[in-house]
Amino acid sequence: MNKVAILKSGIAKTGGLEKYTFKLAQGFAQKGSEVTILTTGPTDQINLSDPRIHIKSLGPIPKWSFWHLRQFDQHARQWIAENKPGIIFGMDRNTQQTHYRAGNGVHAEYLAKRAQQESFLKRLSFFINPLHRAILSYEKATYENPDLKVLFTNSNMVKAEVLNYYRIAPEKIQVVHNGVEWSQLASVYNNWEEEQVAIMRELGLDPSAFQFLFIGNGYARKGLPQLMEGLTKLKWNNFQLSVVGYDKNSAHYKHLAEALKLGDKVKFFGLRKDIYQFYQMADALVIPSLYDPFANVTVEALALGIFVVSSTTNGGHEVLTAETGVKIENPFDPDSIAHALQVALSHPKTPTRARQIRDSVKYLDFTHQIDKLVTAALNT
Repeated sequence: MNKVAILKSGIAKTGGLEKYTFKLAQGFAQKGSEVTILTTGPTDQINLSDPRIHIKSLGPIPKWSFWHLRQFDQHARQWIAENKPGIIFGMDRNTQQTHYRAGNGVHAEYLAKRAQQESFLKRLSFFINPLHRAILSYEKATYENPDLKVLFTNSNMVKAEVLNYYRIAPEKIQVVHNGVEWSQLASVYNNWEEEQVAIMRELGLDPSAFQFLFIGNGYARKGLPQLMEGLTKLKWNNFQLSVVGYDKNSAHYKHLAEALKLGDKVKFFGLRKDIYQFYQMADALVIPSLYDPFANVTVEALALGIFVVSSTTNGGHEVLTAETGVKIENPFDPDSIAHALQVALSHPKTPTRARQIRDSVKYLDFTHQIDKLVTAALNT
C-alpha cells in the first residue's frame, strides 16, 4: 500500500487550498493509499469518514508568520524522516516533497505585480519584510528541489512564471486547471430563473439593471479600485455592481464609490454565507485581479451559467472562450476594464446562454481534475 503524506498547514480554516487538500486525500484513499495530512493548529473539528485518511497536527501556529513557515517545514521533515512515506505531496511551500501543487502561484511575480501600484516605501518594504523574504526562500527551495518529481500548476500563466524565476526542468511541470463541483452545483443552477428577481428585490437591487458581481477578500489586490473607475467610463449606465467579500478598509472603498459618483451603482455586502444567491442573480462576474494563480470563482461562476470578465493576470482566464467570457488585457488600466465590461453588457444572462456557459466547464468537474493529480503522482 502506498503511504502518502500531504503537507498543508492551518487546515482548520476554509478556503480553496483546504478544499483541494481534502479532495486530494480522498482521491489517494480511493486508489488504495494510506494518507496522512500533516498540518498545524487544532484538528478536533475535522471529521473524516475514510479510515485510510489521518490528520497529524505538528503543533500550534506561532505568532509570526515567517516562524510558522520555518516550524512547519522543520516538523514535517522530522515526521517524514521517521515515517518514510513514498509520496510527499506539498500544498504549501516546503523544502522536502516529491510532488507539489503550486496553488499559491509565484510569490516573486505577485510582488512584482503589487509593485506596479504601491508607493516607493511600500516597494522597499518587500525587500526587508521577513515574511516576504521567508516565502521567497521557501519558494526557491520548493521549485528547485532536485527530489521534486512533478510540479503541478493550475494555469499555464503560473508555469511560465515558474520557468521565468526559477531553475526547473520544463518537463517536470504539469498544468491541471482548478476543478469545480459541477455536478453538486446543478441544483443551484437549475433554480436561478425562478429565484433571480426575488433575490434582487431582497438585496435591494434593480431587476431591470444589468447585474455585475465582484467576489473577493482584499479589494486592492483583487482590483476593485480599477474596476470602479472602469465603470465610470461605460456608455450605458443601467447597471449595478454587487461587492461581496471582506476588506479591513471597506469604508475607504465606499467613499471612493461616492467620489466616483457610483453611490447608487455599487452596493457593498461584506462577507456572506449565502454566496450562491449572488451567483443566481448576477449577469456577469468580474475578476479584475492584479494577480491570481487561478481564482476559484472563475469556474464556480461558469458552472452556474454566468458570463465572466477576467483579467489576464488571473490564470483562470485560460478556460474562457468568446462565448463564456471576456479578458481584461490590462487590469491596471480603467479603459481596458471598461472595454471588457462593455462586451459583458451585450451578454445578459438568458436560459440558452447560461446553459452553454455551464456546459463549457463540465470537463473541469473535481472528480476529473483530482484524478489527474492523483494518477500522475502515483505513476511518477
